[in-house]
Amino acid sequence: MKKSLLIIDADENAHRLSKVFTAAGHTAAVVEDVEQGLSLLKEASAYDGVLLDVHLFNGNLIKSISEIKTMRQNLLVVLLGRLETPALVECVKHGADGIVDKPLEQPSQVVRFVEEQFKKQPETSAAAKSQRELEQMIADSYPLVGQGRVITDLKRLIQKIAPLDSTILITGETGTGKEVVARMIHSLSPHRNNNFIAVHCGGIPDTLLESTLFGHEKGSFTGAFRTHKGHFEVADKGTIFLDEIGDTTSSFQVKLLRVLQDKQFRRIGGTEVLTTGARIIAATNRDLTQMIKEGTFREDLYFRLNVITLRVSPLRERCEDIPLLIRHFVHLFSKKHNHLGVYLKPDTIDILQRQYWRGNVRELENVIERLVALSDSDWIGPEELPADYLKAPETHILETLPLYPYAEAKDLFEKEYITKLLIQSNGNISKAARLAGMPRQNLHLKIRKHKIKSETLRAHQPAKQETPISSNNN
Repeated sequence: MKKSLLIIDADENAHRLSKVFTAAGHTAAVVEDVEQGLSLLKEASAYDGVLLDVHLFNGNLIKSISEIKTMRQNLLVVLLGRLETPALVECVKHGADGIVDKPLEQPSQVVRFVEEQFKKQPETSAAAKSQRELEQMIADSYPLVGQGRVITDLKRLIQKIAPLDSTILITGETGTGKEVVARMIHSLSPHRNNNFIAVHCGGIPDTLLESTLFGHEKGSFTGAFRTHKGHFEVADKGTIFLDEIGDTTSSFQVKLLRVLQDKQFRRIGGTEVLTTGARIIAATNRDLTQMIKEGTFREDLYFRLNVITLRVSPLRERCEDIPLLIRHFVHLFSKKHNHLGVYLKPDTIDILQRQYWRGNVRELENVIERLVALSDSDWIGPEELPADYLKAPETHILETLPLYPYAEAKDLFEKEYITKLLIQSNGNISKAARLAGMPRQNLHLKIRKHKIKSETLRAHQPAKQETPISSNNN
């Protein structure tokens, strides 16, 4: 029963308690500031429980418990300290699961108490338990991080198509996570106990690619000193992932078509017809329909690949998932670089959430690894970001806006517009209101509506050549 806990406590014994939790097989992090702790709970879904020092909350304890339970109803909330009976009753009514007296002279007893509280949490239903197990299987294999509508819909579709034996085509820009999706499909499919083999087709000469996939006989070409089994033969009943299928030549596409049609192939230089039970998943960042019109991609192969299509959205279309991705990568690279207990300040996350991310998740991953590897502190502020990410981000809403319902598209445009105003006015709301030609109070309400933190934009000086937004521009 390994659990992940967040301890919000300024007491020096909190770090000792954290070590005892770790020794008991759990993970625990300590935050001494209430706002930082609550911010972490909002950003990350990895925590199973939180321990709150009642004396840190300055009269806002009940409100904070309510906020935590609103964010995560199933999160265990244990209080540390002493409360009068009426106050404790109110805390329990609002979601607290228990209280431990301070000082924490025997941390091991606290660990046992928390473990007992976890055991008391009820199972909702067999269906819910099955769903949690399925979600855990996904998370343990190849995590597709995110809780927004776009990524939730994609996960749901993956669960539906994974058990099928159909060929799948995954489309999406570079860096969106197409291989992650392919691996998730494999891990949830009947092929999961067999090989998953990924092949990057881009830039590989035909002969080498054919040898890689189909194999070759000894002496079939210069350098073929022995018989070589290709991936279709080795994979057996596993999964072959053909990445960047749009970069292959027409001659190779003809040979691949036969495998898709008949599940049959020959090694290079061989006469024996071999069969494969491998499932084929292909991916591309190119527009194959346009390539068909240009004569660079075979239409018959496209229809064979395009039995089921999954589109992996670019990161800018699911920016609500960026804080979760940041937490995921911070945790991953903290372990890799032996820098545990490092976090990004909310201002830093705000700046990253407004970037365009041309390289998508892969670009974000690289930025987070750089921050974690090079940081000398536990809290990474905006000043540690690469210079390119401190510039005013470009707004591309009209170029990239999906076909959302009108009301939702209007909200997205409004948020981009107000963000642009605040960037140009260096976070000055009065100046931004004058540029927009609206009352300051109205602008302030819109800022609150879209949860834009104007103070984090003051570091973003607009480029001199940029044309200001003006209420007079038509």
